[in-house]
Amino acid sequence: MRTVVCKNSREMSEKAAKMIESQVILAPSCVLGLPTGETPVETYRLLSEACEKGEVDFSGVKTYNLDEYYPMSPENAHSYRYFMEQNLFSRVNVKKENTHVLNGEAEDPDAECAAFEEMIEKDGGIDLQVLGIGENGHIGFNEPGASLYARTHLTTLTQSTRNANSRFFGSVSEVPERALTMGIGTVLKSKKILILASGAKKHKAVRRLLSGEVDTDYPATLLNLHSDVTLICDEAAFSSERIGVDIGGTNVKLCVLNDANETVFKTAVKTPGGSREDLLKLICGKCLEIMKERNIDAVGVGTPGIIENGLVTAVNLPFYKTDLCKEIGDALGLPVRVSNDASCAALAEKTCGAAKGFDNAVLLSLGTGVGGGLILGGRLYEGRGSAGEAGHFVLRAGGRKCACGKRGCFEQYASAGALARAAKKEAQKAPQSVLARLILENGGKAGGEIIKKAADAGCPSALAAIDAYSRSLALGIDGLAALLDPDVFVLSGGVSLLGDALINSVKKHIKCGLPVKRALLGNDAGAVGAALLQ
Repeated sequence: MRTVVCKNSREMSEKAAKMIESQVILAPSCVLGLPTGETPVETYRLLSEACEKGEVDFSGVKTYNLDEYYPMSPENAHSYRYFMEQNLFSRVNVKKENTHVLNGEAEDPDAECAAFEEMIEKDGGIDLQVLGIGENGHIGFNEPGASLYARTHLTTLTQSTRNANSRFFGSVSEVPERALTMGIGTVLKSKKILILASGAKKHKAVRRLLSGEVDTDYPATLLNLHSDVTLICDEAAFSSERIGVDIGGTNVKLCVLNDANETVFKTAVKTPGGSREDLLKLICGKCLEIMKERNIDAVGVGTPGIIENGLVTAVNLPFYKTDLCKEIGDALGLPVRVSNDASCAALAEKTCGAAKGFDNAVLLSLGTGVGGGLILGGRLYEGRGSAGEAGHFVLRAGGRKCACGKRGCFEQYASAGALARAAKKEAQKAPQSVLARLILENGGKAGGEIIKKAADAGCPSALAAIDAYSRSLALGIDGLAALLDPDVFVLSGGVSLLGDALINSVKKHIKCGLPVKRALLGNDAGAVGAALLQ
């Protein structure tokens, strides 16, 4: 199937009109299969203009329309004969006797359908069949469950189709319950097929069509059996977007990525205290709000904690062996993938950040704890679900006690807390220093912003604290380098905000000689990486 993606419905209509014009110019006595509805209206207007200008001649063309309501008078403003007369037939030089629309008043609908098939065969078949596509995948009035071999026939319309078409009537009760329609078998006998799709409401139908599947419950997919099909659609119908959710102890961040992995929307909400149900209700509620406005195909979720067999257990969140994929997926009706938040950040930096262009990368998230994400062979490596938890390999045997129960874990020496301890130690050595003064002014707190402010002012104590911290960080980096042999290390998290002072100090102390970079995506990395899981 050839696919042409246009910026908007106007461009789609222009390309469709040109394709139809080319068919008529190359074969002046060709047979066209034509649709009705909103989608082809602009195309018909452009064809009418071309005919008025003498650029195309319809005098030898024969047309067969896809369908007609039953019962329905041709003079009724809701009939498809009336539609075609208003939008095309009366505006081009096609001969009326060469235009064929099923008779919605036929006493014997089966005989009418059989005669319609015979006329198509007598005229040599349809050279170019133009189609629209319904939100539920119907083409013509071939509804879900349509037979692959069906010819023109009388069919019963689904309630969803009647609801969709009720905008053309006063109410849904006025929409006929039945219609005459070319069958799938008739459509597939056409020599060439052109499908038009416009607008976000047609997005799911287009994605199913392009999946390559063949499913009678989604009639449009049966067109994948034809050898010459062209889809012309606009970006709204074609492009897909994914939600990324980064669950943090303070905030839940959400973003939307398009097909080009560009962030087209982002927001953040405060993480609710309390139960798992409250947190999941918040996440699913925000996702549903986004889904109302955008073409969302899937959701990715990044979360702190341990993931084993798809079940999440997190110390700082109300998750204990929680199946987030199932709980969120069931609520949204979309595929969901879950990974560790640091793994998500690593994927984001690999795709569009500091690790872009490297096949093997280690991301270290330096915050309250130390998290890690691994890119190996160009792909995110998750092991059984929690690979990359760098914070809990033992850096110093018998060292500081860790919350995980072990002693000497890397995060005890490379977390934000470790940096704060180093800063306070240096401040005690030099109580008149800028660093000591800033710590005192902030109630004894030695956060990264304070240390950075002092370092930017050239404070020797702040630089000494960063250097002492960097020695331990570099030791851990050298150990990971010996084990994993990556191309690059990327530092993220709150500590990385120290910037060049940190990076330069680490580079001075590492022995592996590998590049060490600061993450580029900042606080957005987790949500972006979560969206990239899909």
